[in-house]
Amino acid sequence: MTSDQIKIGFIEDNELLLENYREYFESDIAFACVFAVRSFDELDQEKLSEKPDVILLEIPLPGINGIAALPLLKNKFYQTQLIMMTTHDSEENVMNAFKNGANGFLTKNMSLEAVREAVLYAMHSGAALSPSAARILINSFSEKQEQMNAVLVNLTPREQEIAKCIQKGQSYREIAQALFISERTVNQHLKHIYQKTGVKSRSQLAAKMIE
Repeated sequence: MTSDQIKIGFIEDNELLLENYREYFESDIAFACVFAVRSFDELDQEKLSEKPDVILLEIPLPGINGIAALPLLKNKFYQTQLIMMTTHDSEENVMNAFKNGANGFLTKNMSLEAVREAVLYAMHSGAALSPSAARILINSFSEKQEQMNAVLVNLTPREQEIAKCIQKGQSYREIAQALFISERTVNQHLKHIYQKTGVKSRSQLAAKMIE
């Protein structure tokens, strides 16, 4: 193992696939396999000499499933890229994986060569995505944009600016400074926004824009 190799780990309950992954990446000079286990619990018992740069993991696993394991893996390896590698690429799984901290989502119908390229891309600040996962994320973004536009459509330009600031989590003072107005003016605009959108608080407004 050399310092410039990408240290990779696998969590996969299918022993044949696990061995295929290990053999393929161990034969590649750009990679070094630091572990190949069948579950998160098995990994938790491993004494690793090196922390992985990237982990590929399945969703259905013995014990803790892959999506539930993501926050635990983030806590254990906070700088590691966590990439799902599964056949279970439903919209629910894709969205929940990213909500739980996944850095990528690949599918097992991809060739190992394509998986390798996706991992290399992820290690250079890209996103490792299968075509189906990319499509789900794009559609989700489009739907959220449509929902936001539906909230903003009846607001004045200034009210739209303030609503977007609220959605970003900015305080009254931060909004006032950003828009060069007083906090009192921000508050007055918010009252109008609440009346037009039917919400009663900042949190409800933010939630309405992304629900």
